[in-house]
Amino acid sequence: MLSKSLTSAARGTLLMSTLARSLSTIQTAPRMDLVSGPNVFASFSQQATKHGAVNLGQGFPSFAPPDFLVEAAQEAMTTPLNNQYTRPGGNPQLVQALADYYSPKFGRNLDAMTEIATSTGAQEGIWLIIMALVGEGEEVVCVEPYFDAYVKAAHLGGGTITGLPLRSTGSTGTSADFELDIPELEKTLSDKSRVLILNTPHNPTGKVFSRDELQAVADVVKKYPNLIVVADEVYEAAVFEGLTHERFATLDGMWERTISVFSAGKTFSCTGWRCGYMIGPSNLITPLQGAQGVIAFAGVTPIEVAVASAFKKAEETGYFESYAKMMEEKRDLLVNGLRDVGLEPVVPQGGYFTLCDTSASWCDPPAGSGYSSPEHETDPLWGRRDFRVAQMFTEDAKVTGIPPSASYSPHNRDPADNLLRFAHCKEDSDLTEAVRRLKEFKASRS
Repeated sequence: MLSKSLTSAARGTLLMSTLARSLSTIQTAPRMDLVSGPNVFASFSQQATKHGAVNLGQGFPSFAPPDFLVEAAQEAMTTPLNNQYTRPGGNPQLVQALADYYSPKFGRNLDAMTEIATSTGAQEGIWLIIMALVGEGEEVVCVEPYFDAYVKAAHLGGGTITGLPLRSTGSTGTSADFELDIPELEKTLSDKSRVLILNTPHNPTGKVFSRDELQAVADVVKKYPNLIVVADEVYEAAVFEGLTHERFATLDGMWERTISVFSAGKTFSCTGWRCGYMIGPSNLITPLQGAQGVIAFAGVTPIEVAVASAFKKAEETGYFESYAKMMEEKRDLLVNGLRDVGLEPVVPQGGYFTLCDTSASWCDPPAGSGYSSPEHETDPLWGRRDFRVAQMFTEDAKVTGIPPSASYSPHNRDPADNLLRFAHCKEDSDLTEAVRRLKEFKASRS
């Protein structure tokens, strides 16, 4: 019993302290230890805000989505039933619009109700796939560097992770230099491999896989009848220099074993809307619809209705072509600026991101400075060179990028030490201001 001599405030403080001690003894499930560390994207966005930096780290556009998308959302919300639950697996208007748009791209008449499923962002789509298809101890093979959500979903689902690195020849200074070693792929896959995750256009390198490259992967995949390929194609609309986005599922024999993942948030520059979707054969898609019904029940109705309208409007207005052109121009603006600063870029063929080389001496963090965030002292990643460079740029140059070593398996991280990832999916004014600040910072260290 609390003493009556304590003031009300003191009793409150004591109660909170007792509760905190009690909660600190609660044990989480062991799998949570594998995913409970700092999120590199959220951490650097927080640091960017703290230090007043231009945030070229996290991959969200700083410009507005197209007007027709916003207008469609406003209109959708004026219909009362559009503000209530929709069908688990996808609003009928949206899945039909997706079937109409993608059927010619996949070369088949897609069934809107059984071969398409929506999700709360493509990231939830990855989670649904892992939960539905990967059993305890089964292997998920990720082409790396990878989006860290792949690994966290696999860990939470009880699967094991094997990284398969892209290797750079460094001959042209473009993302085409990154290649997947097919003999290494053959050695990596085994009968315990359940899922292969392949991302094109690739984050963070910007590589756009050619059809011949994908065919070489497919030839290996055919040897493993229980292997499912997850084709992460969320950057499909941002392909540059006249290249073609090739769809893994359209290769001979691959439709039956491929789930293709997409993001309306990426395509329409509205990442906060959290609208993703998956396309594949019904025997792979219907389990995802069931999983969504358990986890979130359904997507966000007015958002899905608006995206359905947006796909139709985008085709009518030539939006997809103008979007790709705009993103290529933004890429060029950043690439040229980085070259001017002396940060040699790896020119991306597609996507949201540009890697650059930070091996120049003016990029070295001062000896003994650490440049590691105090709240991450227990995480060994924050002591790596690319993390220290990213922290120094954020604090001193006031420009934030993402250190790519977080996107590799621990034993494969060394090639990322002299790299930094910047997002070019930003307002032109943000890109030019970031370059200006980097020039000033370089001058201050000369």
